Amino acid sequence: MEFEKAYDKLIEIRDKLDSPEITLDESIKLYSESVEYTKICLDKLKETDGKISVIKAELDKLVEKPLDVEE
Repeated sequence: MEFEKAYDKLIEIRDKLDSPEITLDESIKLYSESVEYTKICLDKLKETDGKISVIKAELDKLVEKPLDVEE
């Protein structure tokens, strides 16, 4: 599942939990679902952070060299 979809589900769950008509059983079920979507979001963020670290490490290896241009 994509980060954005999991995040949207968390927002949807939050809105449902804010409803005064929600039962305790529904609240528990939604809370359980929210834990799963939160895990997905956190995993995606960790994965993205790892990719950014790799890209940054590659960029740090680049060395600036003067351009040798004959006039």
